Amino acid sequence: MTTRIVAFALAGVLAAAGHAQDKPKPADPPKKQTVMQRKLTHAQKLLEGLAMADYAKLDSAADELLMCAKEASWRVANSAKFDTHSNSFVKNLEAIKKAAKGKNADAAALAYVDMTLTCVKCHQQVREEGIGLAPPPDLKSFATK
Repeated sequence: MTTRIVAFALAGVLAAAGHAQDKPKPADPPKKQTVMQRKLTHAQKLLEGLAMADYAKLDSAADELLMCAKEASWRVANSAKFDTHSNSFVKNLEAIKKAAKGKNADAAALAYVDMTLTCVKCHQQVREEGIGLAPPPDLKSFATK
């Protein structure tokens, strides 16, 4: 009888110890999005605002994008071309805000298209000049492993 009690007690202690170790580790805190990731998120909100004729959403998303453009990490190049693209981006956002205030969907859509083209041109420049880019991976080394 005493052996059974000791065995049950020992089993209970071992089970409790096992459960203490099974506790999930706290999740890593979420990583802060880069300025370009936030820019994409807010640009998608702009498109949603256009599609839904939600002028408050347009105005708010444009404000968020303007804040992104003011961050130090926004400035990936110190060149006249980059300045031109960045200034054009800001002017297009201001046009979106003006159109949202006037509830002018056509003007907002045109400014959105102009803003998007500005983004594409700037990103092309960044890719062509290799600004802020890591060297491309050596894909051959992956194929041989």
